Amino acid sequence: MESAQKSHSKVEVKLFLHPDDHHRALAAAKTLKLAEREFFALALHLGANQILRQSDLA
Repeated sequence: MESAQKSHSKVEVKLFLHPDDHHRALAAAKTLKLAEREFFALALHLGANQILRQSDLA
């Protein structure tokens, strides 16, 4: 029986944000009670999923 748990790859990403966008992201992370790193990981994940769904690749 195949495991329900999928293996994950580790990817390092460097973001360059406009200071206003960074401040907005930090405020959103604080509101959601997420660490900055967790917030950006979630944002990238959700954004990638949206792109894949729109291109019928998911």
